[in-house]
Formats: sequence, C-alpha cells, structure tokens
Amino acid sequence: NKKDFNISIKIIEDGPEILDTGGGILNMVNNSNENNFIIFNPDTIWNSDYLKCIEDMFHYFENNDVKNILLMVNKKLSFDNKLYGDFNLSKNLLKKNGSNEYIYTGCQILNKDLLAAKKKIFSITEIWSELIEKNNLYGFESTNKFYHVTNLEIYNKLLKNN
Repeated sequence: NKKDFNISIKIIEDGPEILDTGGGILNMVNNSNENNFIIFNPDTIWNSDYLKCIEDMFHYFENNDVKNILLMVNKKLSFDNKLYGDFNLSKNLLKKNGSNEYIYTGCQILNKDLLAAKKKIFSITEIWSELIEKNNLYGFESTNKFYHVTNLEIYNKLLKNN
C-alpha cells in the first residue's frame, strides 16, 4: 500500500494439475498478448547486483534476433559448491557435454513461438534440448555470485551467511 508502482499484475491460475515449468510458462503465454517473456525462478536469491547483467542480456536478446536466452553463471561462483554445471557456454551459445561449467541461474527470456504445438504439461528442458540440437540455445554470462536455495541445508547456510 505504500508503494505506487506503475505496473499491472495479473494472476493466472494453473488449475488442478501441476503443469511443470514449461506448462506453467505456456499457461502464462496463452493468457497474454505479449511476444517475449522474462521468466524468473523463485529458488534463486535475486538482488540488485543482477540488474545491469539482466539489462545487458535483454539488449543482446533484442539486438541479435534470437528467440531465447538463459542467464548463466560459472559454477565456481555458486554458493552451493555441490551444484553441477548445466551447460557449457561459448560465444553466447549453450551446449551440453561431459563437463558442463555453467549453471542456469533461473532467469530466461523466451519468445512465445518456441511454445507452439506444446502439450499442456511439459518440462522447459524439452524446449532447451530441441534448441541445442539446432545450435540455437543462447546464454548470457553473469559474473555475480550465485545463491540458489537448493535444499534445507543450503537454506540454513544462507541464513547464517547473512
């Protein structure tokens, strides 16, 4: 009540089924007229240090005619040193192989065209796998320390760290 933000928030119900991340995003897209969406996972601790990096990622997305981009961090910057890497990053392209050095932070920009012909319930990794096969999954590197609430043990360590 004390803040006067110039935004409109619309709550979209998923219904009785768990839609998984991809299905949840599809549900949101189907209830919007927008073409591009920035998506944040709630299990990352976001702070203002990410703002510049996310703005730069958005400019890359806009200026390079891409339909997706994931914010990545080198696994050496992860508070939870048990996290494995998800991808490798080279010249803003993401690949998967034996020794993945980059972790997906939980922030991505997607164009709704990538969700066409998807079933109601699916994992977002299905889209990522299809894009990797086409050499079309893009990433943008953050140099911020990465704080992910992996489990209760990490949550408690994060609380003690503050």
